[in-house]
Amino acid sequence: MRNGKWEVGSRKWNVRILLLVFNFLLLTSPASLCEAGRAYFSLVEASDPRDELKEVQKKLDMEKRKAAKTIKKEKSILSELERIDKALSEKKEEMVYYDNRLKQTRTKIRSLDVEVFTLNGKLEKRQEFLRQRLRSLYKQQRGDAAVILMSAMDYQNLIKKSRYISFIAYYDRKVMEAYSKELDELKMKMQEMAVLKKELEINKQKIKKKADEIQVERQKKDTLLASVKRERRSYEKMIKELEESSKRLFEMIKKLEKEEPLPPVFGKGFAALKGRLPWPVDGKILIPFGNYKDPQFNISVFKNGIEIQAGRGEAARAVYGGRVVYADWFKGYGQLLIINHGDGYHTLYAHLSEIFHEVGDIIKEYQPVGRVGESGILNVPSLYFEIRYKGKPINPVYWLRKK
Repeated sequence: MRNGKWEVGSRKWNVRILLLVFNFLLLTSPASLCEAGRAYFSLVEASDPRDELKEVQKKLDMEKRKAAKTIKKEKSILSELERIDKALSEKKEEMVYYDNRLKQTRTKIRSLDVEVFTLNGKLEKRQEFLRQRLRSLYKQQRGDAAVILMSAMDYQNLIKKSRYISFIAYYDRKVMEAYSKELDELKMKMQEMAVLKKELEINKQKIKKKADEIQVERQKKDTLLASVKRERRSYEKMIKELEESSKRLFEMIKKLEKEEPLPPVFGKGFAALKGRLPWPVDGKILIPFGNYKDPQFNISVFKNGIEIQAGRGEAARAVYGGRVVYADWFKGYGQLLIINHGDGYHTLYAHLSEIFHEVGDIIKEYQPVGRVGESGILNVPSLYFEIRYKGKPINPVYWLRKK
């Protein structure tokens, strides 16, 4: 029909469809344009305008979900790694806290066990004494005390016997009071024991919960690193992020060098000990300084420091004395500690599970500065160590003692 209201309505529907398809094409990647075109022509041929709208809306929803998934994948790999490492660090700290409470509770229970055992021993003795007294009193005739008093030879003897009877009564009363007091004390200690045992079970459950949470976070990290290792693009993206973090670190060190006063110089100075510095941890080098070619993707990466294998929780030590200028999380480095040794030299200790010092602390040579963790892309216990001169990285192997 070319006249009447039907024609006007048809044109309106076509305009709406064109607008919706245009919006749909804007949200769609270039690779999907052909598919979108086919979808459009198939919709134009549809008999019912309502069906056309439903189909368009369905396609739009699908593309939005794809876009959201792409955005999620594109987020920073290093940021996600750092989030997981932070969560692991927090949960490990909580687990240590509950573990310490568990130990304290067990110590209290052992101490209380000794006290309860001692009290039970006293009560048994008092019970035995009271049994004997009861037997003795039972055997005595009624009015026995009066008979004793009447048998007094004179007034002095009467006073003496009266005092003796009063003393026995007083002693019996004291024994009963002590017995009652010790019973109350035992009852209180048994209640305390019940509370401690309940606390013990709660702490055990909390430790188990934290262990499960740690396992979940480790699985997340393993999955993320596995996906990075599988996908060359993700790996290249992560390497680029690491390079950007290194540049930010360079700028930060240069800024700190200007702002921070020089630390006290120990001995002849840092430069005089080239080739004789102690190792921060004892272990083999997993990744060397300089150009490192990834065996899986054959991608060349420049490493500003060395990755040294170490035991989980092992202490990382300062290779030389100086002042702490940074002690916190740093993207791409995990928990990072930086020591200024003066004359433009800094040492960096990264991927720590715990930092022992704060900014401004004076550090002596070979003093523990933190605990080795397993943050970073290797996902094994290791220490990442750098030496920088005026902000630029130099090969630590030439400065450390030869093994």
